[in-house]
Amino acid sequence: IIMFLIQIGGIGVMTFTSFFALSFMGHSSFTSKLVLKDMLNEDRVSDLFRVILNILFVTLFIEGVGAYLIYLDIKGALPGGTQEELFYAVFHAVSAFCNAGISTLSGNMYDPLVAHKYNLHVWIALLIVFGGLGFPIVFNYLKLLRHLLVNTFRIATGQQKHYIHTPRIININTYIVVISTLVLLAGGTLFYYLLEIDNTLAGLPVKGQLANAFLGAVTPRTAGFCVADMSTLTKGTLMLTLILMIIGAAPMSTGGGLKVTTVCVALLTAHNAARGKENVEIRKREISPETIRRAFATIVFYFCWLGLAVWLLSVTEKGVSVYTLTFEVVSALSTVGLSLNFSPLLSVTGKLVIIFTMLVGRIGILTFFISFYRVYQKKNYTYPQENILM
Repeated sequence: IIMFLIQIGGIGVMTFTSFFALSFMGHSSFTSKLVLKDMLNEDRVSDLFRVILNILFVTLFIEGVGAYLIYLDIKGALPGGTQEELFYAVFHAVSAFCNAGISTLSGNMYDPLVAHKYNLHVWIALLIVFGGLGFPIVFNYLKLLRHLLVNTFRIATGQQKHYIHTPRIININTYIVVISTLVLLAGGTLFYYLLEIDNTLAGLPVKGQLANAFLGAVTPRTAGFCVADMSTLTKGTLMLTLILMIIGAAPMSTGGGLKVTTVCVALLTAHNAARGKENVEIRKREISPETIRRAFATIVFYFCWLGLAVWLLSVTEKGVSVYTLTFEVVSALSTVGLSLNFSPLLSVTGKLVIIFTMLVGRIGILTFFISFYRVYQKKNYTYPQENILM
């Protein structure tokens, strides 16, 4: 039951609902189609059914390959035999790709049965990365691959000439997500390795150190798997984990957090403000003012909810450090699932705060707050401008 809930939540409740509406009823409301079209980053409403089928196919294909690789690595390692190993492989493939971080073993990835299965740690990390990239990015690269194969064949057979101008297939959204993800993975792995080399990574073979550092850097970006007891990590590693949890994964992915695009746009805007430059430009494309406003609104709402939830927990959970409470709330709001071993000690009220925070994080912090606002009717006038001291 938990595995199916993870699967539905990972792909998206709206995607599933639309799939069944379009499949069995043959129609869906036009408004729902328009919303889904924007979510899936498609140009035409008529392509929605095909895109949803592609999402389901890509999801099941990646999870199937991941389950097969996991099974090969843990074969003969679990006491329950082949049946338990198969279920372990499928469950963890779904849990990793959908960024849930739930394991059937009590020790998670540092359980004695799998702690030294370093290939397993790499497969889990890669599944998390693929799930955290988002479907638009995967489809954008599949479109590029198809374009290259088809046009290379046509050029080779003389059906068309070589390009004068290379077509622009990889869009700005894909570019930002891929570059940001690579920077976070490389930087996170390096810093995790340096911070833990004399702590949790001490005594492990080089392969084990690199595999654990890689998974340790990947999992805070909304996955929640543990390669070590969180209470044994250094303060620097915990701070690194906190930052990665806040940043999160890509939009339209199985992950949560602020999203890498939101953080990237905010940083570029701040950089331009410091330089006195007005427009935000990436690869000869200008980021729209609406996108910039939504980025800053998301960040403001995120930290408003974070501050409110930490304040409530500081009232209900007596004698607990603010850092521990902040870590728990960030983990919940970014739908990560990591804990400093404090979650089981929460009071009933504290658990309700964390549960509601997780729900808000899964819905999306901006979407949640927007639902309480009335749609603003644009007026065709402007007032005189005035500057405010900052």
